[in-house]
Amino acid sequence: MQDHELFQYFRMPEMVDCRQYVCTLPTNTLMGFGAFVALTTFWYAMQLQALKPPCDLAMQSVEVAGSDGARRSVLLDSDKPLVYFYDDIRMLYEGFQRGTQVSNNGPLVIKRHLEDHQQEKAHL
Repeated sequence: MQDHELFQYFRMPEMVDCRQYVCTLPTNTLMGFGAFVALTTFWYAMQLQALKPPCDLAMQSVEVAGSDGARRSVLLDSDKPLVYFYDDIRMLYEGFQRGTQVSNNGPLVIKRHLEDHQQEKAHL
């Protein structure tokens, strides 16, 4: 198939053809299209906006004074290294324990993901 034949095969209909097609549609269908367009526009307008980053992305770290090239995050207040994120957690096990307390003894995220995936497979 030559290029020009391909373009003729996939040609866009002219405006007169589109207008004639739209005029033959029932009123309910046109109202449905209008409602769909309005709802889609509303949904796009109400989407969450992008979050503003907490620091300049081009300068996310600064050099620690007198450390021979060591760097720290801009988000930290001082040059002291961050040893623990939470004061009550020192080991991984304590992190899991804190997670169960925060989630009211709910399932872990990976467990919930696997259960959802298995349920989707069961419905197929």
